[in-house]
Amino acid sequence: MSTNSNESPLAGDDAVIDLPSSSDASSIEKDLNTVLDEKANLSSTTTSIDVEAQKQAVPANSGLPDAEDDPYLVTWDGPLDPTNPMNFKFVKKIRILLIVSTLTFIVPLASSMFAPGVPELMRDFNNSNTTLASFVVSIYILGFAIGPLVVAPLSEMYGRSIVYKISTFIYTVFTIGAGECNNLASMFVLRFLAGLIGSTSIALGSGSVADVMPMEKRGKYMSLYILGPVLGPSVGPVIGGFLAAVSWRWVFRAIGILSGIMTIVVFLFLPETYGPNILHAKANRLRKQSGNEKYHTMYEDRLSGPVALFMKNIIRPCKLLILSPIVLLMSIYTAMTYGQLYLLFTTFTVVFEEQYGFSTDVVGLSYLGLGLGCLVSVLIIIRYSDRILLQMAAKSGEKKPEYRLPLLLILSPLNIVGLVMYAWTVQFAVHWIVPLIATFLIGVGILATFSPTISYLVDAYTIYAASASSASTMVRSLGGAVLPLAGPKMYAALGYGWGNTTLAFIMLAITPLPFFLYVKGEWLRKTFSPKLN
Repeated sequence: MSTNSNESPLAGDDAVIDLPSSSDASSIEKDLNTVLDEKANLSSTTTSIDVEAQKQAVPANSGLPDAEDDPYLVTWDGPLDPTNPMNFKFVKKIRILLIVSTLTFIVPLASSMFAPGVPELMRDFNNSNTTLASFVVSIYILGFAIGPLVVAPLSEMYGRSIVYKISTFIYTVFTIGAGECNNLASMFVLRFLAGLIGSTSIALGSGSVADVMPMEKRGKYMSLYILGPVLGPSVGPVIGGFLAAVSWRWVFRAIGILSGIMTIVVFLFLPETYGPNILHAKANRLRKQSGNEKYHTMYEDRLSGPVALFMKNIIRPCKLLILSPIVLLMSIYTAMTYGQLYLLFTTFTVVFEEQYGFSTDVVGLSYLGLGLGCLVSVLIIIRYSDRILLQMAAKSGEKKPEYRLPLLLILSPLNIVGLVMYAWTVQFAVHWIVPLIATFLIGVGILATFSPTISYLVDAYTIYAASASSASTMVRSLGGAVLPLAGPKMYAALGYGWGNTTLAFIMLAITPLPFFLYVKGEWLRKTFSPKLN
């Protein structure tokens, strides 16, 4: 086979590249370097997808650099790249969502599952302080408020999978330890640490759903995820009541066994789903294989060290909370709702034992109305959430995050109706089935608050969904930790009737917030768009 003197043997199958006919060695060396650079450029294009398709996955307020005309930009291998979590097989997606949803069920389950055993624990530790009795439950939720500030930035630096794995293992250790402690101080410490590290699934769950599900299908799967934080505390006392009848320690042992099993499942079956992290790993491989340090992703901050990058990421939820009105307003709204929910959780045991004479082993059944309400609300959201989004998008020509809010506007007032009904039926000790029906209405309204809210924030902040969700979780959990402390004194001063009616008035006062966001949310998002990268 003859080789033309003007044809480069280095071009291979990629192209035919003409070299200048010169006997000057230095000139040839210079031209060869040019050829190699062109070859690297050709190779890098095989790792890129259509730039416009990539931009659609990035929020307008992300502050990410323009990716056009960058030959060293590492993205997906086409729109059907199987390593892109959006392109995972449906069975794999469902497996991921089931694991995350189960974790998000177990951790909140532990928050209230212990409630029926609190009286026995206080007797064992020779303490009769009612505020401390409530704090044993609510300090766990206080951990939910702080944990997301750490786990969300870690997940955006190192990926979701490794954070899930480490936190699930540590959570198991703290939970088992709480069941073996011998004084109230160690119980407080271990409960707080368990809540702090256990908040991982609550902080990252919505981001995991957003990683694998497109916007038009996200609503129903988000409702299944958010069912855990609401249904877990609702059914926890049902199980906890029977376990506490044996010993309050068995409540923690049972949760420790469940979380231990989930630790194994997470290590074996939960892959990485955070797209930017997967692309970072791909860029690292290309840099090592080619020896070319120019390869990078559009999400990369190569000028910052790990500490600086962590501080930058840890500030992001706070920045969203302060500079984004929709995150702030939604956080306030859900904080009041969550606080009300946990006030009821911490007082159901006392209310139904005092007013209806329920024993320790059956008092957990008083939580069933709330749990059933949550289930019905989920079924409604699964059926209508994505449908409403698509119908409204067809009319406007755009899928807007605000299209997640109609179900919240329709169903959340049931929470207020249920609170008033619960207040006076308990006050006058009307047959126990009536307050349970009231708590059913509360359950429908509360879950219809949380699920659309989380979906709204995720749709608005896409790749920073974990940070937006963490900001909301932080404020929401503060409400869940603090408001229950006022429960015993409020009921002592106002009674069950006016005490719960006061809660209903508070919820009525903040009801206009989601209506305001439905009308002005798009304007707020475009007007107040903090730089997040």
